[in-house]
Amino acid sequence: MSVCDQVELSGFGLTNPSSATVIEIDDDSAAAAIKALPVRGGIARGLGRSYGDPAQNGGGHVLRLAAGTIVVDEATDTATVGAGVSIDDLLRTIVPRGYFVPVTPGTRYVTIGGAIASDIHGKNHHLDGSFGNHVTNIRMMLADTTVVDVGPDRDPELFWATVGGMGLTGLMLEATFRLLPIETSRISVDTYRLGSLDDVMSEMVASEADFRYSVAWLDLLATGARLGRGVLTNGTHARRAQLDDPTDPCAYTADQVAVMPPLVPPAGVINKLTVKAFNEMWFRKAPRERRGELQS
Repeated sequence: MSVCDQVELSGFGLTNPSSATVIEIDDDSAAAAIKALPVRGGIARGLGRSYGDPAQNGGGHVLRLAAGTIVVDEATDTATVGAGVSIDDLLRTIVPRGYFVPVTPGTRYVTIGGAIASDIHGKNHHLDGSFGNHVTNIRMMLADTTVVDVGPDRDPELFWATVGGMGLTGLMLEATFRLLPIETSRISVDTYRLGSLDDVMSEMVASEADFRYSVAWLDLLATGARLGRGVLTNGTHARRAQLDDPTDPCAYTADQVAVMPPLVPPAGVINKLTVKAFNEMWFRKAPRERRGELQS
């Protein structure tokens, strides 16, 4: 256990930063850290990818849990994972073994504890729901340092208060959840450039049963009949037969991306004219229709 005083914290949106005492803990030191908290208490924090300002506790204490272990049970297609493990680290472990996470947010730099606390959603929400729908057990430490196991059928009231509860019910230590079996590490992607909101919505409704993942970008500055024109991207996990070289179908190499948000542009740079120009460029660069593109 280590303690860092007066650390400035913010969410990924850089809103409302505040300072708190950050305590780095693991499963063994968690109870002692919680017992030593002052009256103001403490809140668990993952990787700080919320857009707002949760898990900051300005002037108080913040608990940051070490990563922990990843145990995959291939007999039940489940994983038991430390709450401090990131989805990035989890994917590096499970994809080569033929599995994918049940729900993927917009960034893989999210901890499992944070995914449950925020009950994250992904591009497959229309079929698979949010992350909490796939969790079968949460091991957590309550404010009195009692360790309990909760699930949909074991103390369901506390379980569902914890799923989406933003860390207010206790400190999550580990979770067990269902994995998605896959044949390859690639996604087969269809892209459509559509001229109006009606076209976008019609295509989404027509294709939603055929694709696990679906997301649309909309141009909200377009006017008239073009209002809401957009680019629809649908995807589903590719089958091994779709690969040109199927010798290592679940090979997985994750590109490193920026872990900090970009700098906020100077005032006046983002305005109606610049956004309208960007929207036109973004719309035109998308193909009118492209099917079956394999992406990693």
